[in-house]
Amino acid sequence: MNNQNNTHLHPLENASALESRFRRLLQNPRRILKKYIRQGMTVLDLGCGPGFFTLEIAKIVGEEGKVIAVDVQEGMLEILKQKLKGSELKERIQILKNEPQSLGFSEKVDFILAFYSFHEMKHIDHIIQALKEVMKPNTEILISEQKMHVSKDVFKSIVIRMINNGFVVCRRPKIFFSRSVVMKIGK
Repeated sequence: MNNQNNTHLHPLENASALESRFRRLLQNPRRILKKYIRQGMTVLDLGCGPGFFTLEIAKIVGEEGKVIAVDVQEGMLEILKQKLKGSELKERIQILKNEPQSLGFSEKVDFILAFYSFHEMKHIDHIIQALKEVMKPNTEILISEQKMHVSKDVFKSIVIRMINNGFVVCRRPKIFFSRSVVMKIGK
């Protein structure tokens, strides 16, 4: 997973596939996130793409909360920026292009969503370390990967890398078409 041959960025020209009505029915962002996110939180949407989860996170955190939407692809971030034009949600969302080895910010976050993003990372261990630096003591991270695109072994290797970096498994939520885990830094 650390070399370029094992990573694959979702093509920008297929960004609309990430936001289909069909996906919204099967992977409703509010239904998935409501048990983890509350008003006033600061939430990192890691690998936010065109913002499928970002907008719903912004609604849940409310006016006092914040979403940090991070992606390595400028084109995906441009799609998200276009969606936010004229929206009151724009004030709650900080959009950042990160480098493959870093997050590009140091603000502490209350929750991290990494939905269909870890398998695309070239420098996963660097990102894990960067995540640890922005996590508060009880911050949880929800990692989810698509079953048809990411094998069980690759998902297991992601979880093992997290464990090897000091994380523990809190639970394994059921999310349609996905392998998922909620983790936090162990005591």
